[in-house]
Amino acid sequence: MPRGRIGTRMQAIDWHARYNAPSALSRARDGAHLHLAADSAGAGNTQYLVARALQPEITAPALRAVSEIVGSRFYVPPAMLARILREADPVATVNPDAVRFEGFSTCCSAYARLDIEDAALEVSTRRHGTTNVDFGPELRGALAQVRAGDALEITIGADAVAIRSENQEIVERKVPLPERWVKGFGDVQLAMAGMAPAFSMRRIAAQRFLRGLPRGKSDHLEYVSMQGPQCRSSPRPGEGAVPLRGAHRLRVLEPLAAKAERLDVYLNPDLGSTAWVLQFGGQRLGLVLNAEPWRGFSGDGGLLGALAEGAVSDSPALRAALRWSGRLDPMALAEGSGCSPETAAHALAQLASEGLLGFDLSDGSYFHRALPYRARGAGKVPRRLKAAEALASGGHVAIAPDGKSVRVTSGDVVHQVTMVGGAYRCTCPWFARNGQTRGPCKHVLATQLALEQMV
Repeated sequence: MPRGRIGTRMQAIDWHARYNAPSALSRARDGAHLHLAADSAGAGNTQYLVARALQPEITAPALRAVSEIVGSRFYVPPAMLARILREADPVATVNPDAVRFEGFSTCCSAYARLDIEDAALEVSTRRHGTTNVDFGPELRGALAQVRAGDALEITIGADAVAIRSENQEIVERKVPLPERWVKGFGDVQLAMAGMAPAFSMRRIAAQRFLRGLPRGKSDHLEYVSMQGPQCRSSPRPGEGAVPLRGAHRLRVLEPLAAKAERLDVYLNPDLGSTAWVLQFGGQRLGLVLNAEPWRGFSGDGGLLGALAEGAVSDSPALRAALRWSGRLDPMALAEGSGCSPETAAHALAQLASEGLLGFDLSDGSYFHRALPYRARGAGKVPRRLKAAEALASGGHVAIAPDGKSVRVTSGDVVHQVTMVGGAYRCTCPWFARNGQTRGPCKHVLATQLALEQMV
């Protein structure tokens, strides 16, 4: 059966997921058994995980929260028909030290991930890999019945449905995934890699903040900060405050706040995107929000600077590191592969954009996971970078002798590119509208390319 067929008219991927049986939550004398069916079209008979959840009252509702985000639609682009925005299945990754479930909202502006570390699991079978898992509304309803004290075994893989063999059925789901949705899986990791801790809320403060969020759609901009032990929202920016638009997207965290130790908040100052992570001790449920609900992560252009500076993600040494290291950071990768830390950082960013890496905010490092689908044209030169290459190769970039200012001629207009406070600025209208929030403009990219050629 063909899988991953690319449609051109709607720029969507017709994704076929095939499960040997539906996922199910069954009960026996020894407790509850959560059987998550893996996509057998790609997994064969692989069994990725058999483990007992040590905090089932947290794991079960957190899994529901990830699935709810995948089924959410915070914004439907006017030019995109709603029929191609159907619910997909979450992606599960079994790593050497954690099990992760992740998913995007259909509008691509919100990304959820549950990380379950070994401290919250008693593992009997583990196989590294990434796959889709069947996660329907019936399963979400069953997970709502899991309580503290319940024994909960989790299995991921095709073999996990063996106990249902007498009424086995094939579940085949065809979901048209917007290309920007698939691409966003990689690009959101770059947004997370650029984040820094903003502040933390203790349990009571987090509960009050989440309870006070709007229950309906709310796109107004507010700024959230901590004032002593209390969380405050203001229409004006202030010291230590993070911007928040579309606060209703955070409501999925509210049911779990009472069980959390704290809520950690992170900010990417260049993009304006934020991450809100509930910490449970051994488990983390995070929600990453783009600056605006109507803007998908795939349009942020975070990778363009790295591409212009000539990262080498296709280096055999760098790709070999994916096989022997569970976690990757630029310094360790540079030492192991013999490249500079800057080159390693750019290469990791490229690999993340290809869906080969995820980013863990808790320890500031990447982890290996290969998405079961790839964006159409992954590896193609983005249009903005292609335009920059034409400017640089066509002699339209003039660098001042002191190297502090650059004139880029685009058509009949000359734009000035300067370095201010460690970041490029441009006089073009695109930069005036977006600043640093959508990646560099083509004139800044052309400048980077021209400087790279001079080295």
